[in-house]
Amino acid sequence: MKLAVWSYLSPAHVGATKAASSFNGVHTIVRAPKGDGYGTIMLAMFERLGVSPPLTISALTEATLAGDRADIGRMIADVDQRLHPEMIVITRSATASVLQEPLDGEIAMIPPGTIAAEIFQPSVHPLRDNEITAFAKTVAEIVDHFAQDGIARTPEPSVNIIGPALLGFHDHSNVVALRRLFADLGVRVNAVVPLGASPDQLRALGSAWLNVSTSRELALPTMQKLHSRFGTPFIEDVPYGEAGTTRFLRELSRLLELPSDRITAASREAKLLWYSRTVDAHALSGKRVGVFGMPSAVAGIARVLHDELDMHVEFAGTFSLDDGDWLREQLRDLTDDVLVTDDYQDVANKIDATRPDIMFGSQMERHSASRFGVPCAVISSPCHILNFPLGHAPFLGYEGANHIGDVVNQTQVLGLEHHLIETFGPRGQGRFAEAAPEGAAEPAAPVSTDLSWDETAEKLMGRIPFFVRKKARANVEKYAREQRIATIDESVVLAARQHVGG
Repeated sequence: MKLAVWSYLSPAHVGATKAASSFNGVHTIVRAPKGDGYGTIMLAMFERLGVSPPLTISALTEATLAGDRADIGRMIADVDQRLHPEMIVITRSATASVLQEPLDGEIAMIPPGTIAAEIFQPSVHPLRDNEITAFAKTVAEIVDHFAQDGIARTPEPSVNIIGPALLGFHDHSNVVALRRLFADLGVRVNAVVPLGASPDQLRALGSAWLNVSTSRELALPTMQKLHSRFGTPFIEDVPYGEAGTTRFLRELSRLLELPSDRITAASREAKLLWYSRTVDAHALSGKRVGVFGMPSAVAGIARVLHDELDMHVEFAGTFSLDDGDWLREQLRDLTDDVLVTDDYQDVANKIDATRPDIMFGSQMERHSASRFGVPCAVISSPCHILNFPLGHAPFLGYEGANHIGDVVNQTQVLGLEHHLIETFGPRGQGRFAEAAPEGAAEPAAPVSTDLSWDETAEKLMGRIPFFVRKKARANVEKYAREQRIATIDESVVLAARQHVGG
C-alpha cells in the first residue's frame, strides 16, 4: 500500500454508490464511518439535485462494532417505508470491511416479509476493486438482475446508452447531445443506464437493437452481459470529434441497416473540421499537447487533437492501470509515449519534462500544469464542481466536437495574443505597459549552469511580458540544449521561437 496525498480513483464503495444512486427507484445505503460519507454531499452539491440524493450513510460507531446496536435493519426499514424504492443496494466502505463488522448478519436478522424492496449487495470487493471497476460491476449486476428474457425487439431501430451516471463528467449534456443525434437518424433511445433508468426500463433492455456507451471502461461489462443474454451487438468506440462521430455513425448505420444519407443530415451542425481549415486555427497546427485521464476520454480527445486539429501528441496516459494496454493500442499511431500511472507526481514530472503547449487532463493536471505555466483544459474526471456545468456543454457527438474546439480555443494562446506578447514589454516599456498590475513582481529567471545568455538575447527576452517570460525562457533553453548550443544570442531566441511555433 502506498500513502498518497491525492488519488485519481476513489475507493470501491464510491464507484458502487455512483452507479446504484444513478438508477431511478433504487436507494443506496453505505455502511461507513462518518468521514466516508462525503458522497451525499457531492451528489447534492455537484449535481444540483435540489432534493436529498438517493443515498443514506449507515455510520459505524463503537456501539455498532461492539454488537450492542444493530441499526442497519432499522435503517433499511425506514428507507423502505418512507421512500418505497423497488431495490435497496447495500455496500460498505473499505474501512468498514477492514473492521469486519457483521453487516451480512445484521441483514439476515431482518424478519422475512417486513421489507417490500429487494435488498441487493453487489459483489464489489472494497479493497481489490477501485472506483471504475466497482462502478462497472455494480451496473452490470443490477442490469442482469432486472433484465427479463423473452422481450421482443422494438419495431423501430433503438439503442441503449450505457455509462452515464450522476457525478459523471458532463454526462447530462452528453446524453442530450446523443439523443438529438439519434433522433436525427430516426433511432429511438430505449434506455439510458444507469442515469435515470427505472426497473421497468431495465426489464426491457433486451428490446434494443444496439448498445452504445459514453465510456468504454464503465460500460463494457454491461454491454457484454447484454450481448451474452440477448445477442445485442454493441459498439465499443465512443463518438469523440467530428470525424470520430462520423466513423461511429457509419458503424451504427451498418449494424442497424440505416440509409447512409441520414448521417449527412445529422452532421449539419458540425463545424470542427471546417474551423480547422480556417486561418484562425492555423495557430494550433503543430502545437505540442499532453493528454491524461480516463482511458476513453484520452483515446478520443488525443485523436481529435491529432487528426482534426493537426496538433502533435507529445504524450498521453491514464490512471486506470487495467486499461494501459488498451490505450497503448488505441494510440500506437499517435505517440510512443503512453504513461500509465496512478501517481499524480509522475504526471507532474512528465509535464515539467515535456512542457507541452497545452495540457488536457483531469483537475489534477490543471493544478500540476499551472505550476509550470502550461495552460490546461479539463477533459476527464476526476474533476471539480466547475466541471459540472449549469448549461449545455457536451463532449460527444457533433455538438461535442464543436465544444471541444471551443475548449481548445479558450485554453490556447492564439494569434492576437501572440502579437500582443511580442509587442508589449514589461511595465513602463510600451504603449500598453500599464496593463501590468501595479507592483507586480517579475518572476525570477531560472538559473542555468550550462548555458549563458548574451546581451542581445536578454534584451529580446525583456520584450516578453513578465507573466509568460519564465516559460518562454525555459523553451529557449530547452531548444539550445537540444541543438548543443552553449551561448544563447538573438539568433538562437528567434530560432527557438520558430521551432515551437511562435
